Amino acid sequence: MSSSPYSGFGSGRWLAARLSLMHGLNFVGIGFYLPFFPVWLGAKGLSDVEIGYVLAVPILVRVLAASWITGLADRRIPPVLLLALLNACAAAAYYTLSRLEGLVPIALVTTLAAVALSGVVPLADILTTTQVRAGRLRDYGRVRLWGSVTFVLGNLAGGYLVARHGAWPIPLVLAGCSLMAALAALQAPPPPPATAAAAGGQGAAVRGFSTTFWLAVTAAACVNATHAALYAFGSLHWRSLGFSDERIGFLWAIAVVAEIGVFLFAGGIAARGVGGLRWTVIAAMAAALRFGLMAFDPGFAFTIGLQLLHGVSFACAHLGALAAVSALAPEARRAAAQGRLVAVGALAMGTLTVLAGYLYRLLGPGVFLAMVPVALVGAGLAALAIAGLRGDTGRGATDSIARGR
Repeated sequence: MSSSPYSGFGSGRWLAARLSLMHGLNFVGIGFYLPFFPVWLGAKGLSDVEIGYVLAVPILVRVLAASWITGLADRRIPPVLLLALLNACAAAAYYTLSRLEGLVPIALVTTLAAVALSGVVPLADILTTTQVRAGRLRDYGRVRLWGSVTFVLGNLAGGYLVARHGAWPIPLVLAGCSLMAALAALQAPPPPPATAAAAGGQGAAVRGFSTTFWLAVTAAACVNATHAALYAFGSLHWRSLGFSDERIGFLWAIAVVAEIGVFLFAGGIAARGVGGLRWTVIAAMAAALRFGLMAFDPGFAFTIGLQLLHGVSFACAHLGALAAVSALAPEARRAAAQGRLVAVGALAMGTLTVLAGYLYRLLGPGVFLAMVPVALVGAGLAALAIAGLRGDTGRGATDSIARGR
């Protein structure tokens, strides 16, 4: 029997299953982290502004770390091994965090965990999109959606856990999730041999990225950063409105159900260049509508409807960002390009998270209204990127547009 990682029963289905497991275990911890890590910080006695700093500093550190870490995969370090090591480092950091008290130690170790995790999602996306481009995998979205499924499970489990036992177990749960993700990374298929050879032979020759590339990734970063107030203070705000922990978990979960629907029916757009970037514009409009209405403190039923828009605002922005990489990044620098996406996104998210800490203290739910102009800026930048692609200004755009991607 062949020892190739691409052989085996069901070939394409087996490949998709392995990648789905990788994405699923990468995201289950995020499902715990986003809604309930701020609650754990609050239980440790941190103020609203301190919570904003603890959540923002690691994001800003990723601006420096993400490009370098993901770029290691372009320099003959196997991305599967790198992904496993990063998850293992995050597990160690979260376990250490469970034993700490005080703002400074918590902020430092949270930052170390964030540095390790800065390469996890982009490396997983690279491992998946290279299989799509090689024709071995049909649809990125139908693999990536399993990350959203486990995110929902993490939301629901986190709500149950916090309601029954309080916030103290959250770092230990995160450590266990990262450890499982490290094991899942080891079984993930490596990039196809032709892709790996191209990266090895051309990586040193290609240097910069086009202006259109930067417009596209900055647009996606703006749209994603509009979620900063939600991620930092959504759960705390909903608690102030009297929503139970179970209802808060449900609100996060129903949002990702909509996200799964987008990945299921539109995931193939991730490799279609200018067509995919239109989804960034759609995401920006959804974010502006959603946070503009959320500022007025609607009831629980209406909040469910707004959370459904979260699926559009996140998933469409994500697909648009991957479209930019597919259309504009040279094959030999796709890992580095993903790092640029993470770095620009981290800069925008970190800046708005710090700002949200102050605005939430001053304005309460008015912090969500401040996200609307950021979304509109993202829409404008995406429109400029589309115009640039139509003008065929990107280094990697020519072939992608010619193929209709």
